[in-house]
Amino acid sequence: MPLRTETGSRTHAGQESFVEGTRAQSVPIQPGHTTPDRFGPRWLAGSTLAACIAIAAHAYFLGWKVPFGLFGNGIDTIVYRHGGEVVLNGQPLYEFALFDIGLPFTYPPFAALAFTPLALLTVTTAVTLLQAINVLLVYATVVLSWRSLGYRSGGMYLVSAPMAIAFTWLEPVRMTIWLGQINLLLLVLVLFDLNRVEGSRLRGVGVGIAAGLKLTPAFFVLHLLAVRQWRAALTAGAAFVVTVAAGFLIIPSDSWKFWTATMVDSERIGALASPANQSIHGALARLWPGNTPPFMVWFVIAAAVAVLALLTAARAHKAGKTLLALVICGLATPMVSPFAWGHHWVWCIPLAIVAIDYAIRRRTWWSWLAPVAVTAPMIAWYFTDYRGIKAIGIFMFEGSPAFEAAVQFTYPAVFLAMIAVTLLSSFHRAGRRTGAQYAKRC
Repeated sequence: MPLRTETGSRTHAGQESFVEGTRAQSVPIQPGHTTPDRFGPRWLAGSTLAACIAIAAHAYFLGWKVPFGLFGNGIDTIVYRHGGEVVLNGQPLYEFALFDIGLPFTYPPFAALAFTPLALLTVTTAVTLLQAINVLLVYATVVLSWRSLGYRSGGMYLVSAPMAIAFTWLEPVRMTIWLGQINLLLLVLVLFDLNRVEGSRLRGVGVGIAAGLKLTPAFFVLHLLAVRQWRAALTAGAAFVVTVAAGFLIIPSDSWKFWTATMVDSERIGALASPANQSIHGALARLWPGNTPPFMVWFVIAAAVAVLALLTAARAHKAGKTLLALVICGLATPMVSPFAWGHHWVWCIPLAIVAIDYAIRRRTWWSWLAPVAVTAPMIAWYFTDYRGIKAIGIFMFEGSPAFEAAVQFTYPAVFLAMIAVTLLSSFHRAGRRTGAQYAKRC
């Protein structure tokens, strides 16, 4: 499959560039600079150490099995499986609620159709299968991220394995595996799809399918329009329409109910003011009297954030930073969603890869603060509450009202910081180019 390359350059004086794209290439290296595609023994040792720390953290703090261990839950897989079973039995899809907490099916009808094979498996087999697939998808995400930055050596594939293990101690990743969620599947569908060459007839299909499984990846269609990739946007839209049509064709009554009522009922997902709601809507709900902000207040703010994200991603794309552009859009989707659990933020993996790549190319000790800054807030920090329940994620920590307000805004703060840094860097480069052009004219 043909893939894309967009290459920048970097001078010995320290001018920054990023290798964006995915085709094998030869990158000129100035004296004293690290070859971007070299992952030697030190990289393997460092990533292995990080993996060992993550494994030790899993084993010591929360373990591996029921109820809080990495592989000790799978409750969302059980909901997926039951959704598929309901479809096979011809029962109403959006009326069941599982367990004592009343978990409903919240995904589009096409997702239920896709989950029907799970209904043919036992609960234990389905949970084990999806958790194993999620572990493989973490590795796939790491590899696809490196490839999109131009890294293609065999060492990259080797180093990515322990690096993927290390990333399982990030809260969004850990919770996705623990719950048996499909967040990583959606990420890989989009990342693989949008790393195709821009002229590919299939480019956009993955985005459309991902949006059919869960609506939020439809945000990438807006990104494709913003960067004027009309064909890919049209393909994504067409693929999404096919998923909707499949739902109406096979389960018409459920499809009608979802698209006319269930889709806009965010309370089916969780309490808006919950600290676990790491979105703009959640932040507003926690600040608003009565925890119920007016719809238009949320909508206007969310729309403004979405536009800001699209403009920033477009600038990054124009500068050749295609992976960064996708990361911005990937993290914007939970930011502007009506409800976003912490595990919806799995685009933190490509964000970390972008930050590590930056540190590799800058070759200064302080540049390594970038990957630390984007990963530390998302580590699976936890505490045990008065009921003996493990509250996982820094946003769940308790303390003074000011402390709680701060930590409950953790993931949105990471997103806004990323936007600010990207824009400042973009304006700085633009100013530097303008200055150079003025100097030439003089």
